[in-house]
Amino acid sequence: MRRFATALAICLLWALSPATAQVVTIDSCQQWAVAQSSSNLQKQLNEQLLQVKLNDVSSHYYPTVQIDGAIGYMSPVTELPSETPGYQPMHKDMYNVSLNLQQVVFDGLQATYGRKLERLLNKNEINKLDLSISQLKEQVISMYLNLLIIDKQIEILSNVENIFQEQSDQLRALLRAGVVYANSIAQLDVEGLKIQQQKDELQANRESLISSLSILTGKDLSDATFEQPELPSVSYDLSSIRNEFAIFDNTMGSLEYQRKMHISKSLPKLSFMAIGGYGRPTYNLLNPNFDWFYVVGLKFNIPLIDWARTKGVSDIIVLQKSILESQKSDFTKGNQIAIQEKINEIKRIEHLLVLDEEITKKYQEIRETANTQLLNGTITAMDYIKLQNDETQSVTAREVHTIQLLKAKYELLALKGLL
Repeated sequence: MRRFATALAICLLWALSPATAQVVTIDSCQQWAVAQSSSNLQKQLNEQLLQVKLNDVSSHYYPTVQIDGAIGYMSPVTELPSETPGYQPMHKDMYNVSLNLQQVVFDGLQATYGRKLERLLNKNEINKLDLSISQLKEQVISMYLNLLIIDKQIEILSNVENIFQEQSDQLRALLRAGVVYANSIAQLDVEGLKIQQQKDELQANRESLISSLSILTGKDLSDATFEQPELPSVSYDLSSIRNEFAIFDNTMGSLEYQRKMHISKSLPKLSFMAIGGYGRPTYNLLNPNFDWFYVVGLKFNIPLIDWARTKGVSDIIVLQKSILESQKSDFTKGNQIAIQEKINEIKRIEHLLVLDEEITKKYQEIRETANTQLLNGTITAMDYIKLQNDETQSVTAREVHTIQLLKAKYELLALKGLL
């Protein structure tokens, strides 16, 4: 019975104990969002699609085998003078069935260039999907950091609310002693109600953000606690490895292989052939009887080059590459400008944070002095509320600037293609 009672007590304690809140990080949210995104699935499917396309490009290297047959009537046939010894006239009806085999030996490098072209086109698709994934990560980061700002604001307002409540309680004690007026207490209570209104609005915004983030991540984050990340390490140079650069390079590479594939069409083609069958007549036209026949050999094809068309296609591709190089140059300049502006923004926020610390410290000192002054009646409740609001604004500004610094550094990583 004692064991049963002990087990029952443990179960009751476990059931009544508060559930441990789920602690969520910004990295885990990004991983969840990427894992369930369609872009991530498309990347896997693109790898499979590439293998199918590579096999298709090289499919003409597989031997072709087919069965041919014919029945016909020939008006003229091979004839010899009737006095030729052993000569038998040829039949005018014909019958044959044959097995034809053909194996490409050299295709003018079309398969080689085609496979390289397909790989570059596939890389472009992967890079575009990676670009979409990076944008998804940026969206998650923005929501997550906005949640942190709201949580900080709610925390600050709760602290201020507690301070007002403490002051209100102390003033009530003084009111009973006849030292202060009830008006001071009412002013503090009104300010407390205003703070509650602000907290309610912030809480509504917080729930909306959590709902959106839950949809993106595929996780229920309604009861989650969001951990503030450390400031990411960033470099202040203008280098960047964004996916757009790879897309430009791969596109120019694919144009070059398209040009080579067009030229390869004018190169000689070589294939092995073998035909074997049974019928009448055979390759021996003097044999009027049904018999077996076969032929093996090499077959080649040398196209007559259309120089005007080949040169026209090459000129078009050269112009397209020049356009792409110009677009890449413009994108590089724009990206470098955006990186430099973001670096300047980070330095500006860092300077603001230094000032925020000094301002907040001063306001705290002033407010602590005002606590005593309010109880002594040397300042009014409205004066005290104003001083407290000034301190609240300075603390809020410091916390907002801290999150803004986090956001700016993540945005710098995005501009550099390092998310």
